[in-house]
Amino acid sequence: MKNPNRVFTSDEIYEYVWHEDAIDTKTVTVHIRRIREKIEINPNKPTYLQVAWVIGYKFVDPNRRK
Repeated sequence: MKNPNRVFTSDEIYEYVWHEDAIDTKTVTVHIRRIREKIEINPNKPTYLQVAWVIGYKFVDPNRRK
């Protein structure tokens, strides 16, 4: 949230959270899905946690101008 619109790779997220080299980034995918289920109005059309295909994920602050 400190870096809105910055795309983080799954490896970056994994290494930051678990403090070890990324082994299985599917773990990140599962956790992102679970977070979306808690914070998004419609997790299938996320507003806050968006995917940047083939790259990773980004947090989007809908209240902030681009």
